[in-house]
Amino acid sequence: MIPEVVHLLTLLGLLGSSRIAVGSSPTSVDWYKIFLVVGMAIGVNLLYAVGRLKLTDVDKMRRYTQELKAFRSEMTQAMREGDKQKQDKMKKKQQQMNKMQMEMSKEQMKPTFLFMIPLFGLYYLVSGYMNCNTLTFICSHSVPLITVPIYIPYIFAAATVPFWVWYFVCSFTFSTLINRLFGLTFDY
Repeated sequence: MIPEVVHLLTLLGLLGSSRIAVGSSPTSVDWYKIFLVVGMAIGVNLLYAVGRLKLTDVDKMRRYTQELKAFRSEMTQAMREGDKQKQDKMKKKQQQMNKMQMEMSKEQMKPTFLFMIPLFGLYYLVSGYMNCNTLTFICSHSVPLITVPIYIPYIFAAATVPFWVWYFVCSFTFSTLINRLFGLTFDY
């Protein structure tokens, strides 16, 4: 790997160090840490999905989403056609749609606020447990590192990434799947 790229990724915090197994199989992959973070991401997303089911009106959210989608479609069509009368009619309806969107945002924030503090606590506990290999920033905060098996042929087979990067990768990966399983996607 080009030294400048490694240095840039290290500065950005994407690589905790330049410890990369170039062109070989990873020998020091932290499997228990990897699966601990994957399990944490799945657990948090499952808990959040159940919270969304219990705290939000899913049918109302779907209905609002459909109305907003239809409104945007009509507005776009009116703009394309240059129909001023229809555009004026849609602009009058804009305020109602903004209010509906604000209400949707408020509904979606309910479970977020409820689970935010416990999630930070869990993150703090797990990151403290994984503190055996750390990267220290200028502000003297220690960030746990995980060696993950990222295979890109002829470039590298393992990389050391900060704990929070691996958590977000896992969380984004499983959140979509879990939301679909629980029927929490509002775009038909």
